Amino acid sequence: MKTASQPILKSILFLAAISGFFFAAMPKALASAEDQIANALAASKAWVAQIDAGQYDESYAFGCGAMHDKVPQDRWVMVLKALRMPFGPVVSRKQISHIYKPNGVPGLEGECMVITYDTSFQHLSPATEEVVLKWEDGKWRGAGYKAGAKASPDEESAPPPSSSPTEIHTDSHVKPPPQ
Repeated sequence: MKTASQPILKSILFLAAISGFFFAAMPKALASAEDQIANALAASKAWVAQIDAGQYDESYAFGCGAMHDKVPQDRWVMVLKALRMPFGPVVSRKQISHIYKPNGVPGLEGECMVITYDTSFQHLSPATEEVVLKWEDGKWRGAGYKAGAKASPDEESAPPPSSSPTEIHTDSHVKPPPQ
């Protein structure tokens, strides 16, 4: 004998199954920035590849809204040309760290990732590059780029500034183990 609650129960079970399928199939783009470290590293590599290739307009398009609000495209292109052209092409680049900053970086609120590279350019070696990405609309977008001569050994021996308790250093896998 059927009761009145059986069709309702079947409907609820059907909706629960559909909801479970929806959440299981949810794209990674909806995951949090903290879960997207590999994507941040790939985005950083793609962005510096655009800059390396002199694709400054394309690199600007890859930038986040906050970057666009602070820097007009013509200035971005002018600064990158002035900065990178004298260095010559990249000879080598090695990622040395990446730090997830859930509360942003100075002058930029929101979830960010700061990625640092040891780089050698044809006319500048050794050098350091720093890429700042911002989590925006479910993906990592460029927020800042700087490159220059690597700090002298005296500057490198200075203790690093203390980390904020909200920083998450996720770069242990790119550093050699202590000996």
